[in-house]
Amino acid sequence: MFARHLHVHLTAQDSLAKLASHAKLIGRVQRAYEKFLPPELNGASRVLNVKQGSVVVSASSGAVANRLRQLLPSALISLQESCGEVTEVKVKVQAFDPPRTAVRPAPRPVSAQAREQVNAAASSIEPGSPLRDALQHLLDRA
Repeated sequence: MFARHLHVHLTAQDSLAKLASHAKLIGRVQRAYEKFLPPELNGASRVLNVKQGSVVVSASSGAVANRLRQLLPSALISLQESCGEVTEVKVKVQAFDPPRTAVRPAPRPVSAQAREQVNAAASSIEPGSPLRDALQHLLDRA
C-alpha cells in the first residue's frame, strides 16, 4: 500500500474539500497580511477567518487592536491587491499566547570537589538506577 499526501485525503470528500479550500484561502490571506504589517505587530495579530470578502483579524490586546484599526485603510488596499476578494477588514481582540521558545537555563559551574563527591556517590549506586542516571545527567549539564 502506498502512502498518499494529506491533500489527496482532504479533497476526496466534498465537505473536506471545502474545508481544505477555505484553509488554503486563510493561509494565503495570512501571508499577504504578514507582508503588510510592521514587524512589531507581526506576532501580535493573525487572520482568524475570511468569509464573503470580510477578513477577521485577531489582536492580542486592546493596544494592538487600536493600532491595527489605524492601519485598516491601507491594510484593506494591500489585501485587495494581493488577494482580490477582500471587501472589509474587521479587528477583534482575542488574547492568545504567542508561540514560546524553550529557554535553556544557564549552566551552573560545579567545583571540582563537588564533582568528585557526586561521582563517588553515583559510583556507589547500582548501574541503571534512575538516581545514578540523574546524577550523571546533573554532572553532564554542569
